Amino acid sequence: MADVITALKELSTAPSEDAPFNKWLEFKEIVAFLKTNARQNEFVVYATIQHAFMHAIAVPMSLVNPPNVEDLMLWNCTATSSWGVCTTFSEPRSISISPPLDHTGSKTLDQGEQLVFSRRFEGRVGRKNYYEVLQKFVHLFDLHFLDERNAYCRIDKHGDIEEVIRIVMFPSQGGSYGGTVVTFNRKLLDEYLALTNSAIVRTFDFTHYRPSQFGGWSAPHLANYATDGDLSYRSHLEPGHASYLRGFQVVRPMITKAVLIRRHDPTHDEDERQYASFIAQDWKNNVVREISCAPGATANYFTKSDLPFEFSPAFFRSEVLSKYKTDSEKYRLDDRSINCREAWHLETYDINEAGQVHTYLIYLRYLPYEEQLHWKAYNEPPKGPISKRAFKTDFEGCWDFEYDALNSIKEKVRELRQKQVPWWTLRSENLIDRVHYPVTSSADEWSNEILLLDQLLVEGFETKWLRQKATSLGGNPDLTFGSLKLIEECLIRTGFAADDAQKLIAPLKAAHDLRSKLKGHASGSEAETIKRQALKDHGSYQQHFRILASACDEAVRAIAEQFAKFV
Repeated sequence: MADVITALKELSTAPSEDAPFNKWLEFKEIVAFLKTNARQNEFVVYATIQHAFMHAIAVPMSLVNPPNVEDLMLWNCTATSSWGVCTTFSEPRSISISPPLDHTGSKTLDQGEQLVFSRRFEGRVGRKNYYEVLQKFVHLFDLHFLDERNAYCRIDKHGDIEEVIRIVMFPSQGGSYGGTVVTFNRKLLDEYLALTNSAIVRTFDFTHYRPSQFGGWSAPHLANYATDGDLSYRSHLEPGHASYLRGFQVVRPMITKAVLIRRHDPTHDEDERQYASFIAQDWKNNVVREISCAPGATANYFTKSDLPFEFSPAFFRSEVLSKYKTDSEKYRLDDRSINCREAWHLETYDINEAGQVHTYLIYLRYLPYEEQLHWKAYNEPPKGPISKRAFKTDFEGCWDFEYDALNSIKEKVRELRQKQVPWWTLRSENLIDRVHYPVTSSADEWSNEILLLDQLLVEGFETKWLRQKATSLGGNPDLTFGSLKLIEECLIRTGFAADDAQKLIAPLKAAHDLRSKLKGHASGSEAETIKRQALKDHGSYQQHFRILASACDEAVRAIAEQFAKFV
């Protein structure tokens, strides 16, 4: 089925040829659209485009069971209605707030609740008109307006941004009329209607004609109306000339409060959730086998049973983490945990000496089923035990104080940022969280981590300040000197031997050079030589990166110690 907005736009465009134009005047497709859209996931709440006007209002359910057709056919309101100040100057004088939908022409709609508000502000740059949505609705479902999407959005269970309320604006072009269509996610709209014991009354007015030829109605017409199920409308057709369809549609929620209660019951999801099975190490029974992570398939340490422990580890190829490393906006990959926005959280993972990622069945259980399937695709039998760090922290209950170069670097740069030292600046807030150890044998992953390490450390040095400091210490640095050469100059001017200064910054220079050669000329022969040499010298990209990170950590800490003496 075509996109709702596209379909409505097409139905509101006058055909140029006579036969399609005459068919268009009959409104059969418009009536079909209204009926179909009443059951679709994307529901049109407001539309004002050429030849079409629609405006949906929530009204108490009791007022439309049955609806007062004669009253509702008198509707005369738009989304520009809002709160205002009402004053009475006759005695006794009074002043009060008048609500939206005051004097709509219909007593039923007067008691309704407006969902969309059309507003205008001359102080806005560009388009002066904009649209707001009832705050009660927005807050209830934790929706947030994202300007870049022109939509009210939320985070779904997968951590993706879901557009719940779309505001689509059509610019006017040439002689054509622009306009706006606002749609609501029907599931949430139904939930709101059920919560408020309401139904939708969607008013509409479609007037079809050729803009270049319409000069008014050519004949008088009757004001009778027709009812077609939940649709009531008045229509008039002048063949070959023009027609209109004006009325309202009652749209009731497709769920009940009883359904909502079940939906919000925390045990309800557990009954319907799916769970994957994983090849895991069953410590209790001393066997490696496939075990479901579902509740009831495992047991804790205090339960007497033959079931595997909830903390039975499952092992995965290291590529399982690549998905999370390549989308830092959606995922936060910490040293031993993974967060997906507000959607889900993997409590802990680690990497053993065989290079396998491992976590426990109980934590896999809490992931969305689709996420479990991602991990299952990389699941494999263990090639070794869990990491020493994981055993120490997860089972012995001890703190892990073993040196970790990357964690040490991140701790130091956080300290430098907090102190606001003048010689170094964190260039991007998310850089600290984006730098990780390479976990696969991919050269691309390795080179990308070197790029991020360089951006975190080397790009943070303030060249202007370093040049001024080197000069104030009696130097005359060349204008071509970059930050690392200027650091060297500063160190020499404070008593370092030239060789010692060069050795101190060598790891940072190595990281910067590798970044330039691997990422700047990735297809060159020099880059291939560097990759081969790294594997020859260190056995793996992971080991090379760890050694480089350790050396860079030592260099940054030594520079910080020296600069603290004269800052």
